[in-house]
Amino acid sequence: MTRSAIPFTPVKRRALLGGLAGAAAAWLTACGVSESNDDDKKKDDKGSEDGGKQGTRSVRTDNGTIEAPAHPQRVIACENWDTLMLLDLGIVPVGIPDGIANPAALPDDVYQKLRRVKTIGVAGTPNAQAIGALKPDLIVDQFYKDKTAPLKTIAPVAYYNWSDSGALWYEQLDKVADAVNRRDALTDAKSEYRRRLKEVRNTYAARIAKTTWAPLSGGQNGAFFLGSPLLTVMRDLGLRIGAKIAKDEAGFVQKSYEELEILDDCDVLLYPQLFDGKAPALTQQLLDNKVWKGVRAVRAGHAFPIKHYTVGSYRWANGAVDEIEKILRKL
Repeated sequence: MTRSAIPFTPVKRRALLGGLAGAAAAWLTACGVSESNDDDKKKDDKGSEDGGKQGTRSVRTDNGTIEAPAHPQRVIACENWDTLMLLDLGIVPVGIPDGIANPAALPDDVYQKLRRVKTIGVAGTPNAQAIGALKPDLIVDQFYKDKTAPLKTIAPVAYYNWSDSGALWYEQLDKVADAVNRRDALTDAKSEYRRRLKEVRNTYAARIAKTTWAPLSGGQNGAFFLGSPLLTVMRDLGLRIGAKIAKDEAGFVQKSYEELEILDDCDVLLYPQLFDGKAPALTQQLLDNKVWKGVRAVRAGHAFPIKHYTVGSYRWANGAVDEIEKILRKL
């Protein structure tokens, strides 16, 4: 997938979906967030010392068992997904990838939490010197095993393979929660997600039953991508998925503009929108294409932007439910 304002690595599921009623990639009702920016550096250093006094615990990761702080205070996020998952858990990382703190690509409250956080290099190319200077007590990674393994000389690395494991976002989030010893932090968010799913399913049952949906985004060189982790939320809501998207698919399937006719069985289409109200550049190219404008759902006025498109936390998942509910009202 081509990276845009907020780069996310494509994630696919090649095994049947399961667990947590479709579960939730995205985001809310998590417990309070303890920020860790420059203004709080002294507080963070004290927290790190306290964490050390509280001892360590053994944590199973996809890179073996590590000895991690019992209560990590200074966590590095190596990818944007890691960052947003940690926020779900009430942790503002001390180091994040370049580019994620983008006001156009994040809700304002999330941007405010991240805007002063130090950066550690582009996702996939972590800067060891920058990371070391932040004195982390834990490093979290889900995509770049070979690049982050050497960082264990700085702090324990909790690596959970998401690039080709077939895991869904909420399964990965549970692993990250275990790494930072904060599984309980997700209790309220999961409950709120389930509550909202039930509420929307019951309220709009008739409209859900008679419509077929698909999410898609623009790609380079006349390509587009069917699907995103948003599919987990759509399925949890009981939406029928069209465009020949497989039942075990939760990622990004590349197609060409010449294949846009695959959307003709869909009544409703969803595409990404940034939080500044603009579409990502490559998606805008798709929206401007003449072939796109001839797609049945587009002609009917049933192609809708959605800001919580790249679901990867309960905050994002709950936001996606809210946006889809607004769309259902319009049908």
